[in-house]
Amino acid sequence: MGIRRHFEKKPTDEDLKLQDLSLEQEETEKLKFDPEIEITESDWQKMKLELEKMRTNDEWQYFAYQAMRMKLLRPDKFTELDVDDQAWKGIKLASEQDREDKKWLDFASQVMYMKIIQPDKFSDLDINDQAWQEMKQELEQDRNRNWWHFANLAVSMKIIQPDKFSELNIDERAWQRIKWQAEQHRNGNWWRFALQAMRMKILRPNKSAELEIDDQAWQGMKQELEVWRKQKEGWSFATLAMNLKILAADKVEITDQGLEITMFPPESFKSEKKPRPERKNF
Repeated sequence: MGIRRHFEKKPTDEDLKLQDLSLEQEETEKLKFDPEIEITESDWQKMKLELEKMRTNDEWQYFAYQAMRMKLLRPDKFTELDVDDQAWKGIKLASEQDREDKKWLDFASQVMYMKIIQPDKFSDLDINDQAWQEMKQELEQDRNRNWWHFANLAVSMKIIQPDKFSELNIDERAWQRIKWQAEQHRNGNWWRFALQAMRMKILRPNKSAELEIDDQAWQGMKQELEVWRKQKEGWSFATLAMNLKILAADKVEITDQGLEITMFPPESFKSEKKPRPERKNF
């Protein structure tokens, strides 16, 4: 999130003919990702160490992003992150600086992180109509300029104000270009493919299956996770792990509490009758 890149090659009208799109696909094998198994204690400690470095260096923007990823991965360990008053004040000041500098993608990302980390403090952020209109204006500027940036900003705005999602105008044209951009990374950059696929699932959960995640794609992303696990820094590993959890979720909803994820217990994979889902609010 917060990554910007302009792709020179853009889809033509021929590429995007609706009659060539499959809106209904055969049900594929369920994607499986259990953070309690996939994220080892060593992984967790590496992420915590990185979080503490960010705190020490007053890198509050990065601290917020890392804390959000870790909370989404292991909400049961959230208290270990120590998002105290000092951290909240630092994050809030960083977001206000982005507002003052009119860095609306960065501002929206920061506010989204803060809402997921501490939804009960969301009212402290004062997202007034002027800020919302400025974000909408930047979103419109990216509609024909940078679809990667567009999807990134749209996700943040949806989580910030889910009741205003219709104002973002994620129409069929926008959706197909977001999808097209994800497809550019299939077999080439699974990290970016996973990130864009995650955005699609949050933006339009009922349409996200249009981006087919077959076994080759899923195994490619899982193998990429192993590559990043071995790196010294845990930033990219945490991002990809978070994306895989969201993609494997049975249901993803945006509420006034942030991101609500529904995942069935692992044993239900082998059961014909599924038990009641476990619902977690973030």
